[in-house]
This record gives sequence, structure tokens and C-alpha cells, in this order.
Amino acid sequence: MPRVRAGFTSAAVTVVAALTTVALSGCGVGSTSNDAAKQTVAVDAPLKGTITFQTWSLKNDKFTPYFTGLVKDFENQHPGTTVNWIDQPGDGYTDKVTSQVTSGSLPDVVNLPPDIAHSVAKVGGLLDLTTNVPTLGQDYVHSGLAAYTYPDLGADSYGFPWYLGTDISLWNKAMLQRDGLDPNHLPKTFDDLLAQAKTMHDRSGGKDYLMSRPPGLSDIVNSGTPLMTPDGKKFAFNTPGAAAMLDKYTAAYAAGYLPSDVLTSTYEGNSALFNKQEVAWTTGGGNYIEATEQTNPSLTPLIVPSPALDTAPLYVQGISVAAKSKNLPLALAFAKFVTDDANQVNFVKLAPGYLPGTTASANNPAYSKSDGTPQGDASVFAYQDMQKAVNFTPPVWTDAMNTVLNQQIALAMTGRESATQALDNAVNRVNQLLGQ
Repeated sequence: MPRVRAGFTSAAVTVVAALTTVALSGCGVGSTSNDAAKQTVAVDAPLKGTITFQTWSLKNDKFTPYFTGLVKDFENQHPGTTVNWIDQPGDGYTDKVTSQVTSGSLPDVVNLPPDIAHSVAKVGGLLDLTTNVPTLGQDYVHSGLAAYTYPDLGADSYGFPWYLGTDISLWNKAMLQRDGLDPNHLPKTFDDLLAQAKTMHDRSGGKDYLMSRPPGLSDIVNSGTPLMTPDGKKFAFNTPGAAAMLDKYTAAYAAGYLPSDVLTSTYEGNSALFNKQEVAWTTGGGNYIEATEQTNPSLTPLIVPSPALDTAPLYVQGISVAAKSKNLPLALAFAKFVTDDANQVNFVKLAPGYLPGTTASANNPAYSKSDGTPQGDASVFAYQDMQKAVNFTPPVWTDAMNTVLNQQIALAMTGRESATQALDNAVNRVNQLLGQ
């Protein structure tokens, strides 16, 4: 199963980040007319004929029966139709999609994460769903649709939100209480976190940590800073607000509120340190406690969940329709079928940690009501957070850009550059990379 993104949940998922490194437009996929993307599909046309449906690393013992049944159900509901399901391996998926676009063989219905979908949509390869699905905004969660809506391409969406995830906060109750912090009054914002990190540091004599990671894109966004210009054509996150956030991290690091190795190659990550009970806060998916019960049962009774600090991150996979499909009515109907509420709910039952991307699930007790256990609370927090979560990573963000940002953040946090200079340097360099 393609994992939605590195860090989705420490127990379940690690994703697509590697796939952000290659933009299709930079791989020889020439621009095509946008007419195909903007065409209106005759949704009342009789459904007949054949289409191809492509998933990504989902053909295996666990998921094959689901997709086989899904296709059969659709074909039975629409006699005279055939859906050929193909699955691509996880490695090299971007290259495969690039090849399909270049050769004009992109499958009619295709599973694409937001970054790859952006590249295909940019060259006119995906159908505009906003025009063709009047109920799109009512049927799918806003956060998921926003991930497939790109400022540089206008206000249209190019993917049905399919399976989604987010991170909530998870706390070690025993460590909090040991250092005089109240598990009933957990931090809700970054500033709350800083204040309680100081308390934990001071009361433990510097032995315990609450914070255990350097800042990244999510922290910049949560400072109130848009990452890009409104037209989505340049990065512009070197703002006073972002600099103030970085200054706070720098001061916390200098004061010893974070482990000293968070900026080095020996840093294990906050999830690993949380599991070792060396830090009292981490983030993870809604099934984190359940998953930890399998790997570290002595830790789970100590975990208290809470909503994500500030704005939660969104990890999303979607289903798109090829603009040049020779059977658009059937392709669009099948894409809607795959992502309708009933089929999404059934799918995520096989994928713990993921959530359906349909608004109808808001009334489903499985997502909206806790059974009173910490795991039940965590699941509800995750579903609630997901409604307003944000995909912090722009589709044009690459691993090389991330390296630049991390290097500049490290220079700032170690006092070798001011926060303002570090962010200026980062923005200048990533904009250079954007133009390459």
C-alpha cells in the first residue's frame, strides 16, 4: 500500500515524500491543450464499454480481494461495462506515470497523490472535477479537496479525496506527572508546548524533554506564514512571523529544552524517543495507541491523546480521471464509485490509521464517537482534526528543497545565522531549485 507520507503514523505509514522529487513537467512531458481538462462530461450518457483503473502498490493478499469485489460490484450495477484493474509497484511510480503521460497511455482512472496529480494536471492530463461533479464540495471533506486544488492552476480540483490521514498529539502521562504537569491541561498550541517544555526541563533538572524535533514546513505554516505567493509560483516563507517562530525554537534549543542531538545525524526522531520514554510528546495517527499495544505494551497505559497542536497535517491519496480517456462518462462514474462513502468506509477497515475522505462519515459513530478509551478518544481526535487539516507540503516541494531548509534551520538554531537570514537564504535557494 502506498504510504501517505513519511511520518503519517510511526506504526503504520511512511510515504510519498520520495515521489515528490521528480516533476513530470521536468521529465520531458510537454504541455498539452487544457481543453481536455476543462471539457464537460455527459454524465447522463449510458455507461458501457471498457476502462482501465490503476492503483499503486495495492495488489496483494490483503487488498486484492477488496478491489476484485469493488470492480465486480460496479460491473454488476452497470451491465455492459468492464473495468480492467492494474496495479503498479511502489518503487518508481512517478517515473511510470511520467511514461504513461508522455506516451498517451495514462489509465482512465488513476490513483495519484497530490504532488504527482499536480504535475499531470499542469500539462492538461487530468479532468477538472469541479466542473463535472456539482456536489464535489458537499460530498468530500474540504481538506482533502484542497490538497488537489492548486493555486497556479486556478480554483478547480483534480482528485477525489480517497484515503486520508493526519497526526494527533500523544503524551506520556507518567512523565508529565513526574515533572508537575497536568495531563488534563495539555498544550494546545506551540506556545503552550514551549511553556510546558520549560517546566519539564526545570523540574527534572534537565533530564526530561517534552519537545524533541526541530521545526519544519508545518511550523512555518502554523506561524501564519503562507509558503508560497498567492499565485503558487514562488516560495515566500521568509516572513517576520516565521522568523519569530524560528527564534523561539532557537531559544528553546539553547536553553536545553530539546535533546542536543536533534540537529545531528544521530537524532532518532521524536517517535522513537517517545517509545523509549525519553521524551513525553510525539505525534502519530489515530491508531497509534492500538499499534503501540502490539510493539510496546508497557507504554500504552501511559499514553494520553489530544488534538494536534495548532493546525493538523493532512496526508492524502486521491483518485483522478484522465482528461484524455476515451470513455469519460464511464471513467468518471467509476472514480466516483471507488470514492463514495460506502466504499471508502469499507476500504479503510483494511487500512488502520487511515480515514475516509467523505463528508458522510461525519455522522458515522465509528468516527465521531469515542468508546471512552484512550484509543477511542484518539480515533475521534484524528477524524475531527482531519476536517481542517492541511497538506503542508506544496506539490512542487522536493527533497533537495527540504535539505536546504533543514540546513538553514540548523544554522539558525546553532546561532550561526539569524533566523531572518536563514529563512532568506532558504527562500532564495529553493526558488532557484524551483526554476530548474
